[in-house]
Amino acid sequence: MNGGSTIIRKNRPKRRRILFVIAVLCVVIAVGYMIYRNNTYHLKATESEELYRLVSVKRGSVTLKITSSGTINPRIIHQVTPKMSSTVTDVFVKLGDAVEKGKLLISLDNQDALDRLQEAKDNLVIAEAKLEEAKAQANIAPTQAKLQVEQAKANLLNAEAKLAQLKEGAKPQDIDQAKIQVRQAQLNYENAKTEYERYKVLFREGAVTKQQLETTENKYLTAVESLKSTEQSLDLLMADPDPAEIAAAEAGVEQAKTSLLVAETNERSLNIQQQLLTAKAQLVQAKNTFNSAERNLDFCNVVSPISGTITEILAQPGQVAGQSDILAIVTDLKQLDVLANVDETDVHSIKIGQKARIMVESCPERTFEGVVESIAGQGKVISGVVYFEVTVKIIDSTGTLKSGMTADVDIIVSERSDVLIIPNMALESFNGVIMARVLDENKEPFFKQVKLGISDGMFTEVISGLEEGEFVAIRDSGRSITSTSGSTGGRTGNRMMQFMPGRAMSGITGPSRGGVPGQR
Repeated sequence: MNGGSTIIRKNRPKRRRILFVIAVLCVVIAVGYMIYRNNTYHLKATESEELYRLVSVKRGSVTLKITSSGTINPRIIHQVTPKMSSTVTDVFVKLGDAVEKGKLLISLDNQDALDRLQEAKDNLVIAEAKLEEAKAQANIAPTQAKLQVEQAKANLLNAEAKLAQLKEGAKPQDIDQAKIQVRQAQLNYENAKTEYERYKVLFREGAVTKQQLETTENKYLTAVESLKSTEQSLDLLMADPDPAEIAAAEAGVEQAKTSLLVAETNERSLNIQQQLLTAKAQLVQAKNTFNSAERNLDFCNVVSPISGTITEILAQPGQVAGQSDILAIVTDLKQLDVLANVDETDVHSIKIGQKARIMVESCPERTFEGVVESIAGQGKVISGVVYFEVTVKIIDSTGTLKSGMTADVDIIVSERSDVLIIPNMALESFNGVIMARVLDENKEPFFKQVKLGISDGMFTEVISGLEEGEFVAIRDSGRSITSTSGSTGGRTGNRMMQFMPGRAMSGITGPSRGGVPGQR
């Protein structure tokens, strides 16, 4: 018994030492775990700060715009044609000259006009002599006087109708019909040209006969002439009434009134006074003829109808020019349009009157203002995509822009000012839903439900879900997001993708917080 007790007493100190060692180990492990946990937290926080930078939700402006490109074209192009047929003697301008309205451009052979003027002058002398002779003439027969009255009335009606038509100008329906004819002629021309070019290739390859090629060539030439004719007709309809023609028509009315007065006077009283009135009417007619001959002489000087720039010269000395021949083209380069092609997916957002900004490569530091003036009702296919031609009127009188330049156009669809905005880089798409990225208290990213408005490609309007002064997280483009095990990309299994701004995002909301991976 005594021996066994001694053994037990000897083992107790050994057990106490073991328990002490175990307790010390537990304390060491606990302290080490706390140090590890603290270091891990700070490491995650440091890595998150390096992977993301915080941007404040602030107020600003956002502009939703549709960007396109097109060609700058002049609004006013005038084709200069002679008002009489003659031979070109001199051309006084060259390509690119700036001209004022009324400047002499081209002169025509005036010998025939001079001959007619001399003839009118001789007739005027004869009319003056007849007036003197009428003082000695006998009475005119009553029947002849009555016929003269009826004829004078008809002449007056015709003269008044002609004057009214000149002052009124072409009717809108006539202009619209002429425009339709021009468009149809343009289509016929393009089709004929395409067919002719194709037949030339086929003829070289021996696939068609020379007769077939000549047939398509004749069709093409006919289309060219038809296009010129319809365009000339439209120009004539849209041209302002010629003051000289109106003056001639007014003179014709006065002459017809005088003739009617003479005829009625003759009908009432066939005496020397009637003969005097007749002679006076003939004198008026002779003066009108003389004035007309003077105008024809003036028509030998072809002047610019508008102020602008000479963009084409077709006249050459010695050329026989008819009234339908284009001698030169004067263009107003201070009134320009941009013809921009807009994708069919954007065209319904564009309205007439919307503001636009125009940029050209030659003036990268300047932005020109514009306004949408028209939208084509018929689209055209370019490289398999349907585009609609939008005409943007350029508001600029400096003459900096030139016809034919390629321009980039931003059409302003919507503008918001003093609204909450965040960078698009702080937005990501989850299963088709757009959400904003923020950092939680552990410096790890999670996503908040937001309702967005319009976007300009860099910033997006926030309607709800974030408050002014809050911070959103933007990935640092210089570091890899996969360097942190707690990153959003690793948790979503590639279900999360970077947000790409659309045209308008009103009403887009995210799911509840609990349904988004990576949220706390």
